[in-house]
Amino acid sequence: MRLNYSILIKLLILQYLSVLCLSKDFDFFYFVLQWPGAYCDSKHSCCYPETGKPVTDFTIHGLWPEYKGGSYPSNCDPNSVFEKSQLSDLMTNLQKDWPSLSCPSSNGFRFWSHEWEKHGTCSESQIDQHDYFEAALNLKKKVNLLQILRIARIEPDDGFYSLDNIVRAIINGIGHTPRIECNKDSHGNSQLYQIYFCVDSSGSEIIECPVPPKGRCASKVQFPKDGFYPSNCDPNNSFNQDKLALVATIYNFGHTSGRNMGHAQTLGLKGKTNLLKALKSVGINPDGNSYSLQNIKNAIKGAIGYTPWIECNVDASGNSQLYQIYLCVDTFGSGLIECPIFPKGKCGSKIEFPSF
Repeated sequence: MRLNYSILIKLLILQYLSVLCLSKDFDFFYFVLQWPGAYCDSKHSCCYPETGKPVTDFTIHGLWPEYKGGSYPSNCDPNSVFEKSQLSDLMTNLQKDWPSLSCPSSNGFRFWSHEWEKHGTCSESQIDQHDYFEAALNLKKKVNLLQILRIARIEPDDGFYSLDNIVRAIINGIGHTPRIECNKDSHGNSQLYQIYFCVDSSGSEIIECPVPPKGRCASKVQFPKDGFYPSNCDPNNSFNQDKLALVATIYNFGHTSGRNMGHAQTLGLKGKTNLLKALKSVGINPDGNSYSLQNIKNAIKGAIGYTPWIECNVDASGNSQLYQIYLCVDTFGSGLIECPIFPKGKCGSKIEFPSF
């Protein structure tokens, strides 16, 4: 009889353990924040969400269930679909803190649906759909990553910062070690892209990572400005050659039309700046000679009243040469302004002005 009791107890223990395993089918979360400037300054194209340009801050990429062994579950419940009606009280914060930056511009529903169906469904043993998204938003508030970095004088200013200093600043701010993921910009620079934090299975507390995520960064990484730009914003608005011909005719006769204003204003700005005349007036000519970069900037600012940004490329002999000039324009497309930010790029202190 004693033997039977022993067997029964063992069976009950096994049953309890099996239920426990079923009720908790992952070990922890990765909470992932991304820097929009790095997302956009890479092979990705990016667009503002339909709500407009996001605030300058890290945004949520996801909250991902993980196993301690290094793998992760995904697409755990095909019957659990994304229900935006469950998130009505969270919608404002989702649009602000968890926007989609992909093109074309969107309301975010497709992005959130993907995150829920691939990752969120694997956490249903712990939290439901509403609590899953709310947990990510609460973690974003708790971390306040940009403020932590700024306290350590690490700013999104296109500067290069020690990877060790970035990690140390975050440890000092939240008490746990993050993992940094970098990507590369168009110039091949390693730049700050995503920050991973480990979170307990309830989705509420940051913990030390049982398994550090994989990834590589240089010893110094660039923290790019949040200077991303919208593109491919309206897939239904196709190029129309007839409109361009009409714009050229209208502009030449000094008239404008509201429906053609975009192209007409661009042509108007070209005539207003007259960069070649500004450069020639101070003896800077497209003659294959090298000129001081500062003198080129001064000549343009003297003529139009605003500071330009100069982009260079390299010729077949390796010489830095004048390639493109950026000027900032107000949102009406009508007047030049001082640039709030400048695009990235490098020129030598002296650059060649090639003939053509």
